[in-house]
Amino acid sequence: MSPEIRNQPSLTRMHSIRGKIIGWSLLPTAIILIIVAWATFYAYQRVTEELVIERDRELTHLIAGEIGREVTKYAELLSILARKQEIYDRSSITYKVVIDQIGSIAQPRIGEGGCAYLVNNAGQIIYHSESSQVGQNISAQPVVQRVLDGKVGALRTHDAQGREIVASFAPVPDTNWGLITEESWQVLTRSSQGYQRALVFLMALGVLAPAIAITIGVRRITRPITELTNAAQEIAQGKFNQTINVSTGDELEELAGQFNSMATQLRASYQNLERKVADRTRELAALNTIAASVNESLDLDQTLNRALDEMLHLLKMEVGEIRLLESERDILTIQTQRGLSSNFIQHSDRRPAAETPQGQALLACQPVLCEDIAHHLDQEWAQEENLQAFAICPLRVKDKQLGTLSLATRRGPRVFSQNERELLHAVSDQIGVAVENARLFEVEQRRADQFQVISQVGQKIASILAVDELLDEIVRLVKETLGYYLVGIGLIENDEIIIKTGTGQTVEIQNLAPIRFEVDETSILSWVARHGEPLRAPDVTQEPRYRPLPHAHETRSELAVPLKAKDVVIGVLDVQSKHLNAFDEKDMTVLQSLAHQAAIALENARLYQRAQQLAVMEERNRLARDLHDSVTQSLYGVTLFAEAAGRLLSAGNVDLATEHLQDLQKTAQDALREMRLLIFELRPPLLGENGLAMALQARLEAVEERAGLETTFRMEGQEQRLPPEIEEGLYRVAQEALNNALKHAQAQQIQVYLCQQLTRVTLEVSDDGIGFDVAAPPRRGGMGLRSMTERAAQLGAKLNICSQPGKGTCVSVEVHQ
Repeated sequence: MSPEIRNQPSLTRMHSIRGKIIGWSLLPTAIILIIVAWATFYAYQRVTEELVIERDRELTHLIAGEIGREVTKYAELLSILARKQEIYDRSSITYKVVIDQIGSIAQPRIGEGGCAYLVNNAGQIIYHSESSQVGQNISAQPVVQRVLDGKVGALRTHDAQGREIVASFAPVPDTNWGLITEESWQVLTRSSQGYQRALVFLMALGVLAPAIAITIGVRRITRPITELTNAAQEIAQGKFNQTINVSTGDELEELAGQFNSMATQLRASYQNLERKVADRTRELAALNTIAASVNESLDLDQTLNRALDEMLHLLKMEVGEIRLLESERDILTIQTQRGLSSNFIQHSDRRPAAETPQGQALLACQPVLCEDIAHHLDQEWAQEENLQAFAICPLRVKDKQLGTLSLATRRGPRVFSQNERELLHAVSDQIGVAVENARLFEVEQRRADQFQVISQVGQKIASILAVDELLDEIVRLVKETLGYYLVGIGLIENDEIIIKTGTGQTVEIQNLAPIRFEVDETSILSWVARHGEPLRAPDVTQEPRYRPLPHAHETRSELAVPLKAKDVVIGVLDVQSKHLNAFDEKDMTVLQSLAHQAAIALENARLYQRAQQLAVMEERNRLARDLHDSVTQSLYGVTLFAEAAGRLLSAGNVDLATEHLQDLQKTAQDALREMRLLIFELRPPLLGENGLAMALQARLEAVEERAGLETTFRMEGQEQRLPPEIEEGLYRVAQEALNNALKHAQAQQIQVYLCQQLTRVTLEVSDDGIGFDVAAPPRRGGMGLRSMTERAAQLGAKLNICSQPGKGTCVSVEVHQ
């Protein structure tokens, strides 16, 4: 029930049918009665007014005539008195006589609350019922002007106090006076007010009596309509058990019967609607659950099992399965199932799609519904499982075929409603999305693994400088991370591709004899090596250049990419899979990136080997040069001194022979010192194993102390291992400083100081030799100072050399970690 119907307010009385009937029947009658009563009342008032005014006019005219007849004999006297102003003298006998005479004529006829007065031709009051008014000039009043003009009449006006009165006027015959009478309008109409009230009462009675009668009648007539309205409101609020009983024998009774029938039908329809809504709610809840499972989890098995269970529960069926299509082979595989026999699964799983009813529904792109197996005897597979009804829906995403959803029952025929058909279609779409999302996730995960391999290869092979070890590490990382069936690397040597390393599930290439291919176009590897371009074989059975490796018989697809160094092909990276069409453009891109890194690492390893060989040769040349420059010359000097000493001894010159023998001894000691230094350099201490402090102590003990020098080694701070490059750099600086002290400084004492702190390392080498001028240009051929400077610069260290002639030398270097 909509909120608008439930919250709609009840109709007001004026807008109800009852109000409309009363209004349209009573209002015209009331208006007519009111108009007639008002016209009658108005006419009565007008007639009454005219009668009253006419009566006063006639009365005033009559009084004026009587006054005229009675006061004619006093007219001349009154005029004289008026001229003499004696008429206003209330003590005048004439005045009293006239007043009494006029009062006796006019006052009885005027009545209670009225007054009468006479005015002369000048507009002065010569008689008034109130004596205080006598003598006033009221000629400006309209009534006075009319009576002085000789007119007779009456009019309705107001007096000086604002009271409504009737003023009547008439000239007094045979005089120049005018008589004016004033009477209260309320007093004059007092006798008619009772009739007016009676007339108003009758008018009200004429309106109210029909209204009451019409209201009572309409209420009786419209009571069934009210009951019908109330019942309709109850139904609008969802109370469909409402009925009304009307026995009027007219259309309202027939309307009530139709209403009761409608209420019964609405009750039945509502119950049916509630049942449908409940079913639809369950369907939508199941669809929402499946959609939530698709969005929450990328575990395909979990999603498919949940979707299948929801559909079986919702449709009240006990048998179901979901098959997925292996696109490269067009084979349908049972991914999950409920209620199927093991024998059926064994014989129907992994069969070509065209040979199964599920595959036929998938290829036809439309569902297959069987509501009664008795009408579809051609479905032998269903009869074998004793299925009575089934539904097969294809799983698709856009135009991509993914698999099928099958639901069945053994309980008898099953009719699929339109809602159930729509639900099957919607769920099939959701499952299709889940399958596609899972596969896309698998692909993206594979891509992530591939890029992880690229990163790992880049990190691990950067420190490997042995070619064979490098090749083994690359192949191992690719195989373990990407899971290819076979991975191998072949290098080009003398126009041949020699597979140096590789690994696979059924073959270990390292354990076999070297596999060689000519650099031509007769195999995939040789073609790639010749052209320097990658080659992908989605199906090796269709590739004429495919050459199987020993014992690798399960290969179905292969991808080979070249290893290039400076645009020169130096080898081939080859991967193989047991699945058809296992490699795409992204795999090719990843492998090309790996091949590029492998090629760089291989080239670096080869350059390192060459650099080592060159270093060995340079070291040999340096040793030969040092032997020639120092030890050889010293030994030659020893020979000369020995020969000279022999000649001198033969000649009997013992003193000079003795000096030569002393020089011979000194020269032999210098040669011995040089030999020990060269031997130590040929077999230096293991700096990486023992650390900087131990290496410095070993150097002092092996060289300087054996050369007869006094050595001191002092260390401060906590001994801890430094980064290898720092230890190597500091040791080489100390070595150069010690060599200089040993060869050139003629020192007797050498001190080495090492201070290790958390953020700083300080090394000092000092001697008491002859020293030198730091500011002087370096000697020709001297390489020690320049070597120390270069070493310090590589470490980012601060190098300080302090020396003066005759005062020794101190070399200090400070490194911040």
